[in-house]
Parts: sequence; structure tokens; C-alpha cells
Amino acid sequence: MDIKEFLLGAEDWPFMLEIVLRCFISFVVVLIALRLTGKKGVGQLTVFELVIILTLGSAAGDMGFYKDVGVLSAVLTIVSIIIFYKLITYLLLKSDKFERLVEGKPVLIIENGLYTDAVVQNENISFDEFFMELRLAGIEHLGQIKYAILEVNGDVSVFKVPNEKVKPGLHILPDKVKTFYTERFPADGLYACTYCGTTVYQMAGEIKRCSNCGTSKWSEGSDSQWV
Repeated sequence: MDIKEFLLGAEDWPFMLEIVLRCFISFVVVLIALRLTGKKGVGQLTVFELVIILTLGSAAGDMGFYKDVGVLSAVLTIVSIIIFYKLITYLLLKSDKFERLVEGKPVLIIENGLYTDAVVQNENISFDEFFMELRLAGIEHLGQIKYAILEVNGDVSVFKVPNEKVKPGLHILPDKVKTFYTERFPADGLYACTYCGTTVYQMAGEIKRCSNCGTSKWSEGSDSQWV
């Protein structure tokens, strides 16, 4: 095995110093570019802004270690990306339709303890992270929620109901949300439809279809109030 080829590939030792200089330049340019886009945390980025960040990172990375990529070309690429970003941001402020096209729009996920039609009709939504966000907000079951909105940046806005108006809802604690019943109810108790959130008291026995959405996949429900 050729150790030099293993370590350096087709390059030579002097190019290692050039890589350090290239990386420093790309770091400074991207840092300036990010400052121009505004101060935001990763959790606040929309899909559009995340694409901008990834594109900047790709351009900076190519400049850092590809010898055939000129520094000026990479810098021009990054500057062009920022100009496009500023232009699109301006258009977003001027047109609601363009904003919805580029960034999407908030989605009402839960209303009065039940999933909305936007959720019931979309089987591609994964609820693992969504439930995590709800638990971080102190939610134990869906009956404690008046509204839950999935924002365009992936955050979840939760509006809670007062304690005296809490109604039964689908349990979302980790040890409950993964337990499903599709054939028999194991015991008397509260059960919630996993497709729409409808909660009913059921006797032990054969599974019944949900009166709201017609499905027959159930999980545990809860009527716990705020602690």
C-alpha cells in the first residue's frame, strides 16, 4: 500500500497548506454571508432558508479541498447565492402566493383534541417528532389541546385548553403511543382512534370501527387534567 497516496490521494504536501488557506477564506466568506441573511437558529430556518445554507456549505466545501475549483469562482458563487436570497426574500414580502409557493404554510394539526382533515387524509405524516414537541410543551394527551399548528419552520405551536375543559384524548406518552389494538380491547377503559383521535369508553372485547373515520386501529386514551 502506498502510504502517500493513501494520505494525500493525487495531491502533494504543499497543497495541504493551500487547503488551510482555502478553508479559512471559505469560512470567512460563509460567515459574512450568514450574517447578511440575518440571525436565526437552526430551529427557526424554513425549508427555503435551509436550502440556502446547504448550498452555501457545498460551495464553500468545494473551494476548500478541490484544487481545480478557483477561490474567485467559489466566492462569486456564494455572493450570487446571497443576492438570489435577498431577491427572493423581497418577493416573499411582496406576494403571499409566492410566499406559500416557496415556504409553504402553517398546517392546523389538532383542533379541540382531534386530528384535522389535513392529518386524517395524509398518511405520510410522521408523528414521532410531532408528539415529542407536544410532550415538551407539557401535553400528556390530545384532549388537553385546543389547537396545535405545525409551522413552516417545523416548530409546533400549542394552544392548551383550561383545566376544567380538558376532555379525553389520545395518549401520547412514549410507552402508550406505540401500543395499538386492532382485534380486541384487552380491558374496559378509554381508547382513542389513532387516525382521528376520537376517544370513547369501550368494554373488553372485539374491536369496533371508529364512528368518526371508520377505521379500527386504537390506542389508549386518557382523561388526565393538568398537574
